[in-house]
Amino acid sequence: MQNAKMEEAFDAHRRGDLAAAERLYRELHHAAPSDAELHYYLGMLCHQDGRATESAQWLRDALALAPGALPTLQLLIRVCAETGDAEGALLTLEQYLAQYPDDAGMLNVKGQQLVRIGRLREAEPAFRQAAERSGNAAMFHDLGLCRQWLGDLPGAVVAYQEAIRRGHAHPRTRLWLAQCLRAIGRTQEYYDLATDASRLAPEDFELLTEAQSARRYVCDWDGFYSSQPQLLAGLTRVLEEDTGKDIPPSILNYLDVDEDVIAASARRYAKQLSAASEPLRRKLRRPRPRDKGGKIRLGYLSTDFFSHAVGSLVRDLFISHNRACFEVYGYSLRHQPDAVQMRIQQGCDRYRNLSASSAEDIARSISEDQIDILIDLAGYTSAAQPAVLAARPAPVQISWLGYLGTSGGDFIDYIIADDVVLPPEIARNYAERIIRLPCFLVSSPLPVAGQRPSRADAGLGKEGFVFCSFNQPYKLDRPTFTAWMEILRRVAGSRLWLYSPDTQVCSANLRREAARLTVDPGRLVLAQRVPMAEHVARMSHADLALDPFHISGGATSIAALSAGVPILTLQGNSFLARMGSSINSHLGMGDLNCVEPEQYIAKAVALATETSAPVTAKDRLRTALETSRFFDTRAFVQSLEHALQAAWNRYTEGMPPADTRTLFSTAAPGVL
Repeated sequence: MQNAKMEEAFDAHRRGDLAAAERLYRELHHAAPSDAELHYYLGMLCHQDGRATESAQWLRDALALAPGALPTLQLLIRVCAETGDAEGALLTLEQYLAQYPDDAGMLNVKGQQLVRIGRLREAEPAFRQAAERSGNAAMFHDLGLCRQWLGDLPGAVVAYQEAIRRGHAHPRTRLWLAQCLRAIGRTQEYYDLATDASRLAPEDFELLTEAQSARRYVCDWDGFYSSQPQLLAGLTRVLEEDTGKDIPPSILNYLDVDEDVIAASARRYAKQLSAASEPLRRKLRRPRPRDKGGKIRLGYLSTDFFSHAVGSLVRDLFISHNRACFEVYGYSLRHQPDAVQMRIQQGCDRYRNLSASSAEDIARSISEDQIDILIDLAGYTSAAQPAVLAARPAPVQISWLGYLGTSGGDFIDYIIADDVVLPPEIARNYAERIIRLPCFLVSSPLPVAGQRPSRADAGLGKEGFVFCSFNQPYKLDRPTFTAWMEILRRVAGSRLWLYSPDTQVCSANLRREAARLTVDPGRLVLAQRVPMAEHVARMSHADLALDPFHISGGATSIAALSAGVPILTLQGNSFLARMGSSINSHLGMGDLNCVEPEQYIAKAVALATETSAPVTAKDRLRTALETSRFFDTRAFVQSLEHALQAAWNRYTEGMPPADTRTLFSTAAPGVL
């Protein structure tokens, strides 16, 4: 009788009559409540009927009756994974893999579930074992992605390359591999891969964006300008259609895209981040009530607490804070121990290495530390975690230095700037309120080597005026380089000293462009990377630093000033294009700020050919540096602290963020 009813239940189940099958299974279960097989079939049916919670309970009961049953374990793992119960899936996977330790598919599922709960370090060996045991291309892809999240970019490159070698043709694999190659400085491979991938998938906007970035990295301006109409059309289409495509605004800043379009892209991206982070935002602890007269707990979030442009600038910032008013926490998203990292860590009251942590874990750490003001030094740049900011772990959140565009979202309250870099006509595109300091840049004094190479050793010859620009090649563009070549043509015997990270494609493109513009390529002196102290020492051979037009120098300009080299700049129409103007204005060297390319060229020529003037630009800079507070980190911090105190006062008084302005001050911070 029972066998006949079981066959009837199976028949109904096979026909898809789930209601009839469930009624029969339950009748059978009532008669035989310890039958593990019936629990399994009811769990399967509930899963098919979309009742995941009930399905999981039937399956767990089945395992209690028949531990280790293979189909039950497999289905329970699937149910837990599909419903986001990563902990439940991992508990069941532990039982399954104890019996079947070589099951590559389940090892990969284990990696996926560990990633889901932010346990990336444990996920990597699971993905690695799955890929190695199966040889499956998609599993090598998953391994690469995990390593990329962990910050092991060389390891990610190996895994992605193996995935592609084994036939994994998804465009995202090539996109992420390209991003890793870019980040670790393998420029030639980055360029080749990104441009080839874009040619293979010409309709893929994200690949096209990365390919345009690669062309900027190697100064392939022919390729860049010929592809730019396609990029702009694609960007317009993506914004109009509001597709799900991922366009981090940071990359657009380097691709000659209109500021209004970049701001629209930022708003779209911020909206996506806010929606994705809303569940976490609801789960985070609310800030505790604070004694208004107590210390402000100040957190800094960065990917660059090491010998990086940002790290070098902020090195002495942390130790300079007034401990009577502030507690300082440092949150590092990329751990690269060196002297700069050690100095920053020593300057913090608490320093947390959160590299390889998930956005949720980072946000929880900040929230549990009960940070009052969180200053983000990464924004939308590489390796940043903007989802942390979108989750609102701190009541007041500020963007500064590492990313100079608008977040586009309501999760950043303020951006730190000054009157030069962010005048009202540019600030209109910013979602944030503006904290205006005398100069937005902090400038920790840079080390200088005791000895410098000779001009000859630096490749500069024995005489002749030396122009320089040690900015990254992606900051250069054809209009800038054309102006520079015009300057060389007008100043006999002069040289242009540039930074080129490779000796092949970028250098060749620069020399080819010089020849096209009828300038002897031998007048370009291409320098490689050296430690900062050696770089500042050698740079003192230069007579004048030339700022690129579209993206002016920041840390690069600070190095030039440290070497005693004045900066000629063209004041542009964005924050990124006005950094040099801000520096010069603050130093009283505003006459080196130009507003037209022709003025820039004429000024460079005049400075190079009027070296017999009683007071040279180098002399004026020397005096400015001696009399200004440009490298006075403590004075900068005091000014910053006044602004932070004002922002915190507004918050505690229940007032919304508002624009604020502060001057350099020697007084302790207080209410403005």
